[in-house]
Amino acid sequence: MSSLEGKVIIITGGAGGIGEATARMAHTRGASVVITDLEAGPVEAIAASLGERALGLKVDVSSREDNQKMVAAAVKAFGRVDAVFLNAGIEGQVGPFDSRSDQAWQSVFNVNVHGVRFGVEAALPALREAGGGSIVITSSIAGVRGAAGLSPYVSSKHAVVGMMRCLAAELGPENIRVNTLNPGPVDNRMMRSIEDQANPGHGEEVQAMFTSRIPLGRYVTNDECAAMACLLFSNDAAGFNGNCYMVDGGYCAQ
Repeated sequence: MSSLEGKVIIITGGAGGIGEATARMAHTRGASVVITDLEAGPVEAIAASLGERALGLKVDVSSREDNQKMVAAAVKAFGRVDAVFLNAGIEGQVGPFDSRSDQAWQSVFNVNVHGVRFGVEAALPALREAGGGSIVITSSIAGVRGAAGLSPYVSSKHAVVGMMRCLAAELGPENIRVNTLNPGPVDNRMMRSIEDQANPGHGEEVQAMFTSRIPLGRYVTNDECAAMACLLFSNDAAGFNGNCYMVDGGYCAQ
C-alpha cells in the first residue's frame, strides 16, 4: 500500500463514484484532501465524515475562476499542493453522431476537456512551489478506442490523453508527473446512465454485453480505480510519467 503521508491532494468530481472512493482512500493513507464537486453539500458531508485533514468545496470545473479559488483554498487550508486528481467528468447524451447538437458537444467538452485544462493551469504554480508533484487525469478506455453512440464523450477522453502526453513532456523536467487513469466499465452511476440511455428500460442487457467483453467477467469497482490513482499520487510512482493506466479488467486486452 503506497503511503501518502503528508501530501495535499485536490480531487475534482469528489461527490461520489471514483472521486469519493479516492478521497477516502487517500485520506486513510495519510493525505490531506480537498474534495470538490458542483454542489457543496455532498462534498462537505464527505469531508466532515473524514474529520481532520479534509475540506469540501463547491467547484464548477468548467470555470477558470473556480479552479483558481479551489487551489487557493487548498494552499490556505493545508499550506501546499502535492497532487491534483482531475476526475470530474460527464458522459453526455448517448446517440448517433449526426444527432448530437452543438450544445451536446460543448457541454461535454466544457467539463471533460476545458475543466482539465483549467485545473492544470490553476494547480501549476502550487505544484512548482512544492518542488514538483503528480497530476492524474481521469480518461477512460474510451480515451484509447471508439464506442458507437458516444462520440462527444469518446472524443473528450481522447483529447485529455493527448493533453496528458504534451504536459508530461513539458513538465517532466520540473518534476511534475502527468498520467491518465483509464477505467473500463465501472460499477457506478455513470455506467448506469450509459446503459439506460443505450437501451432504455433494458440497461441490464447493455451491462451483460459489456461484461461479456471483460476477461475478469465483471465491472471494475470505484475502489480499484482509486487504488491506481493513489499509486500515481505516491512517491512509489516517481518514474511514472506520460502514460495511460488501465483499470479495465482486461477489456482492452482483446
